[in-house]
Amino acid sequence: MAAFLGMRGNGDWATDQRPKHWREMILYLYPNGSAPLTAMLSKMKSEKVSDPEFNWWTKNLAGQGGAVTGVYTDAILASAYSYSSVRAAGTVMYVKAAEAVIKEIRVGHQVLLRDSSWPDVDVNGEVTARALNGVSSYVAVKLLEEENTANSAAANLSSVDRILVIGSMNAEGATIPDAISYDPVKYYNYTQIFRTPLEITRTARKTRLRTGDSYKEMKREALELHSIEIEKSFFYGVRSENTGSNGKPKRTGHGIVPFVKDNASSNVFAYDTDSSYSGSSWNAQGETWLDTSLEAIFRYGSQEKIAYCGSGALLGINRLAKSSGQVQLKPSSASYGLKVVEWLTPFGTLYLKTHPLFSYETTTQNRMVVVDPANIQFDYIDDTFFKKDDSEKKAGQIGMDGTKEEFLTEGHLEIHHPLSFGVLDGVGVDNSV
Repeated sequence: MAAFLGMRGNGDWATDQRPKHWREMILYLYPNGSAPLTAMLSKMKSEKVSDPEFNWWTKNLAGQGGAVTGVYTDAILASAYSYSSVRAAGTVMYVKAAEAVIKEIRVGHQVLLRDSSWPDVDVNGEVTARALNGVSSYVAVKLLEEENTANSAAANLSSVDRILVIGSMNAEGATIPDAISYDPVKYYNYTQIFRTPLEITRTARKTRLRTGDSYKEMKREALELHSIEIEKSFFYGVRSENTGSNGKPKRTGHGIVPFVKDNASSNVFAYDTDSSYSGSSWNAQGETWLDTSLEAIFRYGSQEKIAYCGSGALLGINRLAKSSGQVQLKPSSASYGLKVVEWLTPFGTLYLKTHPLFSYETTTQNRMVVVDPANIQFDYIDDTFFKKDDSEKKAGQIGMDGTKEEFLTEGHLEIHHPLSFGVLDGVGVDNSV
C-alpha cells in the first residue's frame, strides 16, 4: 500500500480508483451487487447518441451455401435424381435450393455436395449455370469426381441435403468473374428514460440519527434501485414507442433476451423441455446438452464470454463438475471488475457470474444468459446523472418544505452479432418431456 504525502488532488488517485461517472459508481459501490451487467458496461465502451432512436449495421460471416431441397437430372427440375448406376465425373446435376442460398453461389465456384448425416456422399463439383426462380432456384453442377458409393449404394447423390462453396475455379486468361456482395443487417433500439426520485423533508435532512446520515443512505439506496431497474430492462425490456399522458413520446428499449429470441432464435435452448433429451436427468445428459448449446453460441463472436446465471443454473453446472470431472471450474476475476467462476469449455472461456436478480425470482433461477462483451455497448443521450435540488439552501421549493431530487439515465443497449449471445433455460433441471 503506497503512502501519499501532502494535499490530495483530483489527479492523485491510483489508476481507475476514482469513479468517473455515476454508472461507474455503481460498479465502485456494488462490484458484485444486484446489477452486474450494468456494472460491467460501466467499464466498457459507451457512445453518446443524438437521437432517441439509434441504428447500427451488422454483417455476419458469409454462409456460402445452405440446405438443398432436391437434386435433379434436368434444368426444368422435372426429373428427380434416383440412383441406378454410378454417375461419372463430368456429369451435370441440377441442385435446387432456396433463392437466398443460390444467390451466394456463382458460375465458376467449386462446391461440395453433401449428405449431412453421411459424409461418404461428399462429391466435388463445378458450378456451370445458375437460375434464380424463388423456391425453384438452382445451380447446375458438373461433377469433378465420380459419385461415391464405395461403402453403400444408399450413399449417393439422391440423399444430398447441403451445398457448400469451397473455392473458385478459373481458367488461364479467363475474364474476371461476377462479384457477389452482401448487404449488412440493420438493427435499431430506443433510448429509455429511467428516473429514480429521492425526497426528504428539510427537518429530516437536518436530523442527526444514530444510524448515520439519513440523506446519504437514501441517496445510496436510490442509486442502487436505479441500477436494478436499468438492469432488468437491459435483460428483459422490449422496444416500444408510445405517447405518455402528457402527450410526449414514451419509449422503452430492447433487452438481451428479447433481442436474442427475435434475431437469433437458434441460440435459445431449454434442457427441461428439449424433446431430444426426453426423460433424461440433468446429471445424465446435461453436459451433452451444454456442449451442444455452447458450441452454437461460441460459433460466432469472441472466445471469451460471460454467462449471468441464476443460483439453480450455477448449482447444476457445479453438480456436473463434481460428478463427471470433465467440467472444471475455478474462481477468477474478469477484467471488468466482477468476481466470476471461470469455465474453460472446448469452444472458449465462459465466465459464470451469479446474478442475484435471477436467483431471487423463482422463474429464472435456472436461467443462464450468455453475453459477448465485445459485441455489446451502452448508448445514451444522457448518461446517469444526479439532478440535485439546490433549493434546500432556500428552505425548499416554493410550497414544499423539503427537497425532491433524482437519478436520471436516458439510454439503452446496442447489441452486435446476436448469434454471439445465447439464452439457456432449465439448466440443472431434469427433462420433463
